[in-house]
Amino acid sequence: MTEPYQKKPFDFPQVPPRVDLKMSEIDESTLADKLKIWPVLWRDLLEEGKSIPAKSDLSMPKLAAILPNLIIFERLDAGDYTLRLVGTDVEAWMDRKITGADPLSLVPEIQRPRVKAVYDNVIDQPCGFYITEVLMLSRGKKARVTTLKLPLTDDQGIIRYFLAVYQFSDSEYVNTDSHLAAAEHHRVDHIGYIDIGFGVPVPLPGSSAS
Repeated sequence: MTEPYQKKPFDFPQVPPRVDLKMSEIDESTLADKLKIWPVLWRDLLEEGKSIPAKSDLSMPKLAAILPNLIIFERLDAGDYTLRLVGTDVEAWMDRKITGADPLSLVPEIQRPRVKAVYDNVIDQPCGFYITEVLMLSRGKKARVTTLKLPLTDDQGIIRYFLAVYQFSDSEYVNTDSHLAAAEHHRVDHIGYIDIGFGVPVPLPGSSAS
């Protein structure tokens, strides 16, 4: 029998302990092969004297293998975020066009502080991040999703972007109201930051997710 959907939004109360990784450990990790492509490309984009590649170093041919599965996030001057580029597979799973959207507007309000903390950590540390979870998407579609994020700079060397690659699988539909947020974090199975040479965020007391 399908587990009934809990209408009360989930504010990450049962996140498992973080398992942080180094870039050199990603190849041997259990992350999906699709996600492992992005760290390889990221390292290949590094130029002499740079520790983080620039967004302008990206090109469609270089990203071809992950282009349908990616989102490029930008942090604006006010500290808000916008989605600069969204792959076709991501929008198909989301069942809507989200390029240009505020990504925090897509999740329930109660979950936004935790989600924004991860975005800020990726840029401010800087570091990578991965998560395997179940998302409740719009219209009652539930999907298992694994995501890997790595930061990018602008042409002045300021870190203001990150590129995330998504692997969706195992969708099912549950009975629920149709006015749900576009993406509600329903269950987190694996989570951690990725050390790209600058360390990883120190966990907050009593928290394993931020």
